[in-house]
Amino acid sequence: MARQPLWTLLAAVLLGGCAGAGGGIQRAPDQAPQVVGPSVTRNTTPLEPAFACMGAALRNRLPNKPKIGVGQVRDYTGKFAEADGGSAITQGGSLMTMSALGKLRGAVRVFERFDTTVPEWELGQLGKRYLGDEKIHAVNTNGEVQQVPWKPYTGGTVVETDYFIVGGITELNYTITSGGVRAEINQMGPSARSFVANVAVDLRLIDTKSLEMLETVSLQKQVVGREVGLSVFEFFSDVLVDVEVGGKHLEPLQLAVRTTLEQAVLELLSPMAGVDPSNCIEYRPDNLRLPTGASLKLDTGVPAPKLGDNATGHSAAAAPGVAPASASPVDAPAAAPATPLPPAPLLPQTGRPDLGPGEGQFGPRGIGPDASRRPRDGGAP
Repeated sequence: MARQPLWTLLAAVLLGGCAGAGGGIQRAPDQAPQVVGPSVTRNTTPLEPAFACMGAALRNRLPNKPKIGVGQVRDYTGKFAEADGGSAITQGGSLMTMSALGKLRGAVRVFERFDTTVPEWELGQLGKRYLGDEKIHAVNTNGEVQQVPWKPYTGGTVVETDYFIVGGITELNYTITSGGVRAEINQMGPSARSFVANVAVDLRLIDTKSLEMLETVSLQKQVVGREVGLSVFEFFSDVLVDVEVGGKHLEPLQLAVRTTLEQAVLELLSPMAGVDPSNCIEYRPDNLRLPTGASLKLDTGVPAPKLGDNATGHSAAAAPGVAPASASPVDAPAAAPATPLPPAPLLPQTGRPDLGPGEGQFGPRGIGPDASRRPRDGGAP
């Protein structure tokens, strides 16, 4: 009986330590502290460098950037997660596909085709002469010019796309393989277990003008999980002690879906860029790591600006070329002139991107000089 208070005390200390771990931030004096976790970071995948490679290939190949839209990329698995009370697979496949195109950093032009609720509403108000842009416009009505506050609509402001991407998440297979081991002596010992699932996606690239299916991609990725543990089951006099410790590591399922969709996008565009996908795509888990202090830094080649501490009373360092607030005009160095951005290349008035004779032969049907490309003015291809 002498040991029982000791175990009770140790359990109380352990639970108390777990409950108080991490502390928190108090928003207001009358509110309970709120636990604040890690900082926000970019949602990277093991394919990050592949987008820089593919973007460079697209810029070299197609200076007139292809115009692409994204339609429905739905969950077709039909799997339901009872524990979560919802779908087991993300319903944001279209959003992940758009983000993948955005990682090409302007090598293609992406147009909204997924959610057009706001522009359709504004277009309706424009037709009713309710929509304005806070300017006065001159409108000629039967030879009489009137000054009106509503914005006249002449049509043709919505740009058509060259291609669009649609598809879906088509497979989610639980426990393709599983295995484990458990060894106990006198009801004490370790255990280990592993299991593998997989997901698959199917995407297709469509010619907007002819609706010809130019390219299809079907990819799958395995998802790995591991679990280890140690159990102790023992009697101390008339006291029963049962302790289990362990850890479980599971690759994020939705990250696997995002990564697979990203590689599918890269493979859809690789014939357009005239490169073999294997020349750009390299799956490296180390690419998930972000540089120190670059939580929200984009891959633009320009260092992210550091935020000042003015709110806490500390002075922030002046940016290069900008004098501190206390400096005199004489001592202040001249600010570097802003470098103007190069003008965007003009798009051709007829036809889709011209790959040139003898180019674009890599890959199956539809992308290259023999593809069904028709000039927008109805002329000969």
